[in-house]
Amino acid sequence: MGILDDVVINAKSAAEAVSRKAGQIVDVSKLRISAAEINAEIAKRYEVLGQYVYECSRSSLVADPEAVGQMTEIDDLKAQQAAIAKELGDKQNKVFCPICGKQSPVTAAFCSSCGTKLIPDPEPVPQEAGPDDAKEAAEADGPDAHTSDIPPRQYP
Repeated sequence: MGILDDVVINAKSAAEAVSRKAGQIVDVSKLRISAAEINAEIAKRYEVLGQYVYECSRSSLVADPEAVGQMTEIDDLKAQQAAIAKELGDKQNKVFCPICGKQSPVTAAFCSSCGTKLIPDPEPVPQEAGPDDAKEAAEADGPDAHTSDIPPRQYP
């Protein structure tokens, strides 16, 4: 039974070694995930800070050609993003909020996330006055008082 005992002891030590190695892999994976989460949070904070600086110093950076070029590129990308979002919303029967970017149904009047008005007020459509428009407007108002067939009322 000596050989069988040696096999069992070797199997136990191999299992312990595999267990230690697996534990190390799990610990390393957890640390990598934590590092990735922290890096993502840093990137997110840089993005928020960058947006803040972009919005606040846009007018003061007009004299800097490099900054103007970067701002123009950002504006172009935002326009492309808006066009794609509109097309995507049209295909999905959704509308994107211009403030927070969340999707809402086309029939929604306000964004469910931030409350921004989504449906613009209808603009009156200007119409050109045609030759018969004045005549039609006069007919819509009714006959003039002096051309009426009703005689004026006599007061006692």
